[in-house]
Amino acid sequence: MDRIEVQPLTAASADRLDRLFRLYNARLLGFAATRTRDHAAAEDVVSETWLRAAVSLSQLRADDAHAYGWLRSIAFRAAVDQYRPRSASEKPEDFTDALSARALPAAPAAEADALVYEGLTDCQAAVWRLKAQGLSDRNIARRLGRSETAVWKRKHAGARRLRASLALAG
Repeated sequence: MDRIEVQPLTAASADRLDRLFRLYNARLLGFAATRTRDHAAAEDVVSETWLRAAVSLSQLRADDAHAYGWLRSIAFRAAVDQYRPRSASEKPEDFTDALSARALPAAPAAEADALVYEGLTDCQAAVWRLKAQGLSDRNIARRLGRSETAVWKRKHAGARRLRASLALAG
């Protein structure tokens, strides 16, 4: 991994970074929260944003009142990097357990229940199967090699389909 030589901040740069922090930190946290859907992950993204901003502050040509776009683009990249596997060892390799079996691992489903789960797509069924095993959205995302947002969307789309199926069956 390449190491970047970081120069210490000058007093003027530190003052500017402090002003930018006071102006835009809450706004960046709101943006990151919409991207990650998790407050703790949003705080991590914003922290990474400020670190990256400190390193590349000399590249900012806009005045402080117009610096939000620059900071937002840094935050967007930090959010993307938050969910990108960092090494080959973190990439999922085996999806057969999640994608092959569509029944929940609990007691054998009644015939009507099995028909309800047949209404889900393969991806929705995989997410619901892992959710039934007690995994968090973040762990499901890592396991399936998807973003947390994609898992969240599949989970909720599957829930809508399940509710519709149960309404028809009931």
